[in-house]
Amino acid sequence: MSQNSVFITQEEFESFLDILRSRTGIVPRATHRDGIKAFIERRISEKEISVLGYKNEILSDDGLFTELVNESTVNETYFFREEKQFALLRDRIFPIWKAEFGEMRMKIWSAACSYGEEPYSLALLAKSCGIKAMVTASDINSIVLDHCKKGVFLGSSLRSVDGVSLQPLLNPYKKDDQTIVFDDEIKSSIRTQKINLSTMDSPAASLFLPKNQNIIFLRNVFIYFNQELRAKILRTITEKCLAEGGILFVSMSEIAQIGSDVVPPGLERVVDGNVFYFRKKKEMK
Repeated sequence: MSQNSVFITQEEFESFLDILRSRTGIVPRATHRDGIKAFIERRISEKEISVLGYKNEILSDDGLFTELVNESTVNETYFFREEKQFALLRDRIFPIWKAEFGEMRMKIWSAACSYGEEPYSLALLAKSCGIKAMVTASDINSIVLDHCKKGVFLGSSLRSVDGVSLQPLLNPYKKDDQTIVFDDEIKSSIRTQKINLSTMDSPAASLFLPKNQNIIFLRNVFIYFNQELRAKILRTITEKCLAEGGILFVSMSEIAQIGSDVVPPGLERVVDGNVFYFRKKKEMK
Protein backbone atom coordinates (compact mmCIF):
# COMPACT_ATOMS: atom_id res chain seq x y z
CA MET A 1 0.00 0.00 0.00
CA SER A 2 1.45 3.37 -0.98
CA GLN A 3 1.99 5.92 1.72
CA ASN A 4 0.75 9.47 1.44
CA SER A 5 3.29 12.21 1.99
CA VAL A 6 2.97 14.11 5.27
CA PHE A 7 4.00 17.72 5.77
CA ILE A 8 4.06 19.23 9.24
CA THR A 9 3.85 22.94 9.95
CA GLN A 10 6.73 24.91 11.40
CA GLU A 11 4.79 25.21 14.66
CA GLU A 12 4.32 21.44 14.82
CA PHE A 13 7.99 20.90 14.06
CA GLU A 14 9.03 23.29 16.84
CA SER A 15 6.82 21.36 19.27
CA PHE A 16 8.85 18.20 18.55
CA LEU A 17 12.08 20.13 19.09
CA ASP A 18 10.67 21.41 22.39
CA ILE A 19 10.17 17.79 23.51
CA LEU A 20 13.73 16.95 22.50
CA ARG A 21 15.11 20.03 24.27
CA SER A 22 13.14 19.52 27.48
CA ARG A 23 14.13 15.87 27.84
CA THR A 24 17.76 15.97 26.71
CA GLY A 25 18.89 19.59 26.50
CA ILE A 26 19.75 19.00 22.84
CA VAL A 27 19.34 21.94 20.48
CA PRO A 28 19.83 20.54 16.96
CA ARG A 29 22.25 22.35 14.71
CA ALA A 30 20.74 24.47 11.96
CA THR A 31 22.25 22.19 9.33
CA HIS A 32 20.32 19.22 10.74
CA ARG A 33 16.87 20.78 11.09
CA ASP A 34 15.62 20.01 7.58
CA GLY A 35 16.69 16.41 7.92
CA ILE A 36 14.98 16.06 11.29
CA LYS A 37 11.77 17.54 9.92
CA ALA A 38 11.83 15.15 6.96
CA PHE A 39 12.44 12.23 9.33
CA ILE A 40 9.42 13.14 11.48
CA GLU A 41 7.20 13.52 8.40
CA ARG A 42 8.38 10.15 7.05
CA ARG A 43 7.73 8.33 10.33
CA ILE A 44 4.23 9.82 10.62
CA SER A 45 3.53 8.68 7.07
CA GLU A 46 4.92 5.19 7.69
CA LYS A 47 2.88 4.76 10.86
CA GLU A 48 -0.24 6.23 9.23
CA ILE A 49 -1.18 8.23 12.31
CA SER A 50 -1.81 11.88 13.08
CA VAL A 51 0.84 14.37 14.13
CA LEU A 52 -0.62 14.38 17.65
CA GLY A 53 -0.70 10.58 17.70
CA TYR A 54 2.99 10.38 16.77
CA LYS A 55 3.85 13.01 19.35
CA ASN A 56 2.09 10.99 22.05
CA GLU A 57 4.01 7.88 20.98
CA ILE A 58 7.29 9.79 21.15
CA LEU A 59 6.45 10.79 24.72
CA SER A 60 5.52 7.28 25.84
CA ASP A 61 7.83 4.99 23.84
CA ASP A 62 11.55 5.16 24.71
CA GLY A 63 12.45 3.41 21.47
CA LEU A 64 10.70 5.99 19.31
CA PHE A 65 12.17 8.83 21.33
CA THR A 66 15.64 7.33 20.88
CA GLU A 67 15.03 7.36 17.12
CA LEU A 68 14.41 11.10 17.32
CA VAL A 69 17.55 11.63 19.43
CA ASN A 70 19.60 9.65 16.92
CA GLU A 71 18.28 11.68 14.03
CA SER A 72 19.04 14.93 15.87
CA THR A 73 22.66 14.15 16.71
CA VAL A 74 25.69 12.76 14.90
CA ASN A 75 26.79 9.37 16.27
CA GLU A 76 29.64 8.96 13.80
CA THR A 77 32.97 8.42 15.50
CA TYR A 78 36.10 6.33 15.06
CA PHE A 79 39.04 4.85 16.93
CA PHE A 80 41.61 7.25 18.41
CA ARG A 81 39.74 10.31 17.19
CA GLU A 82 41.72 13.50 17.83
CA GLU A 83 44.94 11.54 17.97
CA LYS A 84 46.90 14.28 19.76
CA GLN A 85 44.83 13.83 22.92
CA PHE A 86 45.49 10.09 22.99
CA ALA A 87 49.19 10.71 22.31
CA LEU A 88 49.29 13.01 25.35
CA LEU A 89 47.80 10.24 27.47
CA ARG A 90 50.36 7.77 26.17
CA ASP A 91 53.41 10.01 26.44
CA ARG A 92 52.75 12.03 29.59
CA ILE A 93 49.61 11.38 31.60
CA PHE A 94 49.68 7.58 31.78
CA PRO A 95 53.44 7.40 32.61
CA ILE A 96 52.97 9.95 35.41
CA TRP A 97 50.07 7.91 36.81
CA LYS A 98 52.04 4.66 36.66
CA ALA A 99 55.05 6.23 38.38
CA GLU A 100 52.91 7.69 41.15
CA PHE A 101 50.25 5.01 41.68
CA GLY A 102 51.73 1.82 40.22
CA GLU A 103 49.09 -0.92 40.01
CA MET A 104 46.24 1.19 41.32
CA ARG A 105 43.25 1.05 38.98
CA MET A 106 42.57 4.22 37.00
CA LYS A 107 38.97 5.31 36.53
CA ILE A 108 38.12 6.65 33.08
CA TRP A 109 34.74 7.85 31.83
CA SER A 110 33.74 8.22 28.19
CA ALA A 111 30.71 10.42 28.84
CA ALA A 112 29.21 10.48 25.34
CA CYS A 113 30.51 7.21 23.98
CA SER A 114 28.25 6.76 20.94
CA TYR A 115 28.85 3.29 19.43
CA GLY A 116 31.92 2.70 21.58
CA GLU A 117 35.05 3.48 19.59
CA GLU A 118 36.16 6.05 22.19
CA PRO A 119 35.95 3.84 25.32
CA TYR A 120 37.63 0.93 23.51
CA SER A 121 40.38 3.28 22.34
CA LEU A 122 40.92 4.37 25.95
CA ALA A 123 40.90 0.79 27.27
CA LEU A 124 43.38 -0.36 24.62
CA LEU A 125 45.73 2.54 25.16
CA ALA A 126 45.69 2.09 28.93
CA LYS A 127 46.47 -1.61 28.57
CA SER A 128 49.35 -0.88 26.18
CA CYS A 129 50.83 1.49 28.77
CA GLY A 130 50.56 -1.01 31.60
CA ILE A 131 47.68 0.84 33.23
CA LYS A 132 44.87 -1.08 34.88
CA ALA A 133 41.75 0.87 33.96
CA MET A 134 38.02 0.63 34.42
CA VAL A 135 36.30 2.56 31.64
CA THR A 136 32.70 3.69 32.02
CA ALA A 137 30.99 4.18 28.65
CA SER A 138 27.82 6.23 28.85
CA ASP A 139 25.32 7.70 26.43
CA ILE A 140 21.69 8.77 26.39
CA ASN A 141 21.07 6.30 23.56
CA SER A 142 20.47 2.70 24.65
CA ILE A 143 20.88 1.43 21.07
CA VAL A 144 24.47 2.62 20.76
CA LEU A 145 25.21 1.27 24.26
CA ASP A 146 24.05 -2.21 23.16
CA HIS A 147 26.44 -1.94 20.21
CA CYS A 148 29.25 -0.91 22.57
CA LYS A 149 28.67 -3.95 24.79
CA LYS A 150 29.11 -6.35 21.87
CA GLY A 151 32.59 -5.02 21.08
CA VAL A 152 32.32 -5.64 17.33
CA PHE A 153 33.16 -2.85 14.86
CA LEU A 154 33.40 -2.47 11.09
CA GLY A 155 36.48 -1.28 9.23
CA SER A 156 34.67 2.06 8.78
CA SER A 157 35.55 2.78 12.41
CA LEU A 158 39.09 3.58 11.24
CA ARG A 159 40.30 6.71 9.48
CA SER A 160 43.19 6.92 7.03
CA VAL A 161 44.62 10.08 8.64
CA ASP A 162 43.46 10.76 12.20
CA GLY A 163 44.42 8.08 14.70
CA VAL A 164 46.73 6.22 12.33
CA SER A 165 49.76 6.11 14.66
CA LEU A 166 47.74 4.25 17.30
CA GLN A 167 45.85 1.87 15.03
CA PRO A 168 48.45 -0.94 15.42
CA LEU A 169 46.93 -1.49 18.88
CA LEU A 170 43.87 -2.84 17.06
CA ASN A 171 45.77 -5.44 15.02
CA PRO A 172 45.28 -8.36 17.46
CA TYR A 173 41.53 -7.91 17.15
CA LYS A 174 41.22 -7.55 13.36
CA LYS A 175 39.58 -10.37 11.41
CA ASP A 176 40.00 -11.39 7.80
CA ASP A 177 36.81 -9.53 6.82
CA GLN A 178 38.28 -6.31 8.31
CA THR A 179 35.91 -6.32 11.28
CA ILE A 180 37.36 -5.58 14.71
CA VAL A 181 36.23 -8.01 17.40
CA PHE A 182 37.36 -7.44 20.98
CA ASP A 183 37.93 -10.29 23.40
CA ASP A 184 36.44 -10.73 26.84
CA GLU A 185 39.51 -9.24 28.54
CA ILE A 186 39.02 -5.87 26.85
CA LYS A 187 35.23 -5.95 27.10
CA SER A 188 35.39 -6.70 30.82
CA SER A 189 37.31 -3.45 31.38
CA ILE A 190 34.38 -1.44 29.97
CA ARG A 191 31.03 -1.01 31.65
CA THR A 192 28.11 0.72 29.97
CA GLN A 193 25.63 3.05 31.62
CA LYS A 194 22.75 5.11 30.25
CA ILE A 195 23.19 8.73 31.38
CA ASN A 196 21.25 11.80 30.32
CA LEU A 197 23.75 14.64 30.69
CA SER A 198 20.99 17.25 30.85
CA THR A 199 19.61 15.79 34.10
CA MET A 200 22.84 14.61 35.70
CA ASP A 201 22.59 17.20 38.50
CA SER A 202 19.24 15.87 39.75
CA PRO A 203 19.34 14.12 43.15
CA ALA A 204 18.24 10.79 41.65
CA ALA A 205 20.75 10.87 38.78
CA SER A 206 23.57 11.98 41.07
CA LEU A 207 23.39 8.71 42.96
CA PHE A 208 24.47 6.76 39.89
CA LEU A 209 27.05 9.07 38.35
CA PRO A 210 30.61 7.73 37.92
CA LYS A 211 32.53 9.13 40.92
CA ASN A 212 36.22 9.91 41.52
CA GLN A 213 37.09 9.67 37.85
CA ASN A 214 40.73 10.28 36.98
CA ILE A 215 40.05 11.01 33.32
CA ILE A 216 36.80 12.05 31.62
CA PHE A 217 36.28 12.38 27.88
CA LEU A 218 33.28 14.59 27.08
CA ARG A 219 33.71 15.35 23.41
CA ASN A 220 31.51 16.59 20.58
CA VAL A 221 28.43 17.17 22.74
CA PHE A 222 28.63 20.83 23.77
CA ILE A 223 27.70 21.81 20.22
CA TYR A 224 24.16 20.64 21.05
CA PHE A 225 23.78 22.48 24.37
CA ASN A 226 23.16 26.09 25.32
CA GLN A 227 25.49 28.00 27.64
CA GLU A 228 23.36 27.39 30.72
CA LEU A 229 23.41 23.63 30.25
CA ARG A 230 27.12 23.62 29.44
CA ALA A 231 27.78 25.40 32.72
CA LYS A 232 25.57 22.98 34.66
CA ILE A 233 27.26 19.92 33.18
CA LEU A 234 30.76 21.24 33.85
CA ARG A 235 29.81 22.16 37.42
CA THR A 236 28.33 18.73 38.11
CA ILE A 237 31.31 16.91 36.62
CA THR A 238 33.71 19.01 38.67
CA GLU A 239 31.84 18.68 41.95
CA LYS A 240 30.60 15.09 41.72
CA CYS A 241 32.58 13.12 39.16
CA LEU A 242 36.21 14.22 38.86
CA ALA A 243 38.79 13.08 41.37
CA GLU A 244 41.13 15.73 42.76
CA GLY A 245 43.61 16.47 40.00
CA GLY A 246 41.38 14.62 37.52
CA ILE A 247 41.47 15.60 33.86
CA LEU A 248 38.60 16.48 31.53
CA PHE A 249 39.05 16.37 27.76
CA VAL A 250 36.63 18.09 25.41
CA SER A 251 36.88 18.12 21.63
CA MET A 252 39.48 20.52 20.30
CA SER A 253 36.80 21.97 18.03
CA GLU A 254 34.64 22.87 21.04
CA ILE A 255 37.22 24.90 22.91
CA ALA A 256 35.91 28.21 21.59
CA GLN A 257 32.41 27.34 22.79
CA ILE A 258 33.50 26.91 26.41
CA GLY A 259 34.02 30.42 27.67
CA SER A 260 35.25 31.37 31.12
CA ASP A 261 31.67 32.16 32.13
CA VAL A 262 30.72 28.46 32.05
CA VAL A 263 33.87 27.00 33.63
CA PRO A 264 33.42 26.46 37.40
CA PRO A 265 36.02 27.80 39.85
CA GLY A 266 37.22 24.29 40.68
CA LEU A 267 38.33 23.64 37.11
CA GLU A 268 41.47 25.07 35.53
CA ARG A 269 42.47 25.22 31.88
CA VAL A 270 45.71 23.51 30.92
CA VAL A 271 47.61 23.70 27.65
CA ASP A 272 50.23 21.00 27.16
CA GLY A 273 51.99 21.56 23.87
CA ASN A 274 49.18 21.73 21.34
CA VAL A 275 46.63 19.89 23.47
CA PHE A 276 44.03 21.63 25.62
CA TYR A 277 42.23 20.12 28.60
CA PHE A 278 40.74 20.96 32.01
CA ARG A 279 42.02 19.78 35.38
CA LYS A 280 40.26 19.76 38.73
CA LYS A 281 42.16 21.93 41.14
CA LYS A 282 43.59 20.33 44.25
CA GLU A 283 42.09 21.50 47.48
CA MET A 284 44.27 23.63 49.71
CA LYS A 285 45.15 21.86 52.93
